[in-house]
Amino acid sequence: MSRARGLITGGDFESRSSGMYDSVDNIRIDAISQAGLKKVGLHQKNLYTTGLSSPYGFAWSPDGLHLYLTYSGDYIKHIECTSPFEVTTGSSTQATFSCYTYDTTTYSIEVSPDGRYLYFGGTTEDTILQFTMGDPWQISTNPTNNLFSAGYEQINKRLNNIFGIGSVDASVRGLEFNDDGTKLYLIGFGDDNIQQFSLSTAYNVGTLDTYEGAYSLGGDGLTTPYSLRWNNDGTKFFAVNYGTDKVVEYSVSNAYDVTSGTITEGTNFSTTSYESNPFDVGFNADGTQMFVIGNGSDKIHEWTLSTGFDLSSTVTYVSGTSLGLTNPAHFDFNPTGTKLVVIDYNSDEAKAYNLSTGFDSSTISNYETLDLSSAQWPSAPSTTAYITNYFATPSGCRFNGDGTTITFLDRYSSSYDKAVSIPLTTAYELSSFSDGCIDLATRGSDHPSSFRFNPDGTKCYVLDGTDDKIYQWSLAVPYVLGRGSTVMTYDGVSSSLTSSDPTLRGFDFTPDGKCIFTCGTSTDTIGHFTLSVPFDVTSTLTFVSAIDTTSFESNPTDIRVVNTTDGYKLHFLGIGADRIYEMDINF
Repeated sequence: MSRARGLITGGDFESRSSGMYDSVDNIRIDAISQAGLKKVGLHQKNLYTTGLSSPYGFAWSPDGLHLYLTYSGDYIKHIECTSPFEVTTGSSTQATFSCYTYDTTTYSIEVSPDGRYLYFGGTTEDTILQFTMGDPWQISTNPTNNLFSAGYEQINKRLNNIFGIGSVDASVRGLEFNDDGTKLYLIGFGDDNIQQFSLSTAYNVGTLDTYEGAYSLGGDGLTTPYSLRWNNDGTKFFAVNYGTDKVVEYSVSNAYDVTSGTITEGTNFSTTSYESNPFDVGFNADGTQMFVIGNGSDKIHEWTLSTGFDLSSTVTYVSGTSLGLTNPAHFDFNPTGTKLVVIDYNSDEAKAYNLSTGFDSSTISNYETLDLSSAQWPSAPSTTAYITNYFATPSGCRFNGDGTTITFLDRYSSSYDKAVSIPLTTAYELSSFSDGCIDLATRGSDHPSSFRFNPDGTKCYVLDGTDDKIYQWSLAVPYVLGRGSTVMTYDGVSSSLTSSDPTLRGFDFTPDGKCIFTCGTSTDTIGHFTLSVPFDVTSTLTFVSAIDTTSFESNPTDIRVVNTTDGYKLHFLGIGADRIYEMDINF
């Protein structure tokens, strides 16, 4: 589509004449960048008076039909527009979402170009969080409805919320799924039961649908059950009893069902000679190899079975291999046995291992250690502990059917206990752990004021309002955040941008990435910087100029370069006038 534009002439970009451009020629972005602030139209247009208390940040959908505003530090408002980039009487508020649960001073906001993901963060918890919108562009007042928290395909739940439709086990220890992930089982020694639930979405613990019942292991004398594992067709399960150092085999008449039919206790297999405190049990695909992990020996122990999944057959000890952990608890293999993830509940870590020969624990080697204790926030805040990915005492561990999620338990207390299903961008690879947050604290960032992506979503940037620098990461999967080492790679940090304003609040790139516009609240200015390498804030940044906004906005908080139907404009928000202004970039 062609439309009229100013035709740039002259070295100072003074001359303009009418002309046409096609959207694919990107309207001579080089000229825009070089013009910088020299020709920003200071006769600004009042695009929208928010009527909100302390609007800190805003984001548009690419088509200009959806506007999102953070305000009062605690809320996000979504407005749907009838015309692109115009908030008129026909526009309507679709939802107001309270982000207080996640951060009580929210400044930054962003949306992915397809409307799937929402990002926000602030200065109370020093992080950026990623959410999935159940329907593109649509937020909800209830984050357990169609806005999924802290990860792009997951939701966190406290166990006492899960047990809201059943009995509560105050000492839950392990979890298990059936073969297709539509059933979840939890096991613990608070009531010595296996509790069975249905899930409306396979392997997603946030979609727990129905409490179906329980089987009492205590009635069989298992008073300290720690884990549960099904065989390959659901006709048997194996329970680990911590107190008696045994793996107990059960047969069921109804596959993957502990609530009906006949359940028969079988062989009680003792692990005492090798592991005095067993936590978890697992098998290879045909059940001819059995593995047990515990914190008595801190090893993974391996046995062979002459008949698969039959502990009454000949069971032969093979070896015990040290895991380098002080309190290994639960574990899971990939289907070929070449990947292993183990939870250490004392150090609050998940550790990943490669096995050069599948299911041969003697060929094990560690390659990834993931700290689960301080991802989203430096410490678990009292207002958010029950929905954070902070793990106080991680326990159960299971992959989903294709390895694209891993589910952990946290069993610290009734205030912190939860089950969390977290995406892996590469199947069965812990290094691709994508829990939808950036750990800014380890980078020294404590005031995330503005958050942006490059055009293809392979890089993200956080402006820190304390040191007035921009932090940069590379993303393995566009627009996906996470603490796994292969998900986000820290590129570095920019030089200080205080040349424009000593208290920065917002920034945005020009479309070619060669320049950055900033805004700040100390001297109330819009600043302009050039980058020696496009979209790389770690390259040389050069301050060009600044303009004073005091005459119309005394407390600017956010700025964006927006591609409107009339070409590129600067949109500018402040809490002084509580307005979004639109300014021409004259080119």
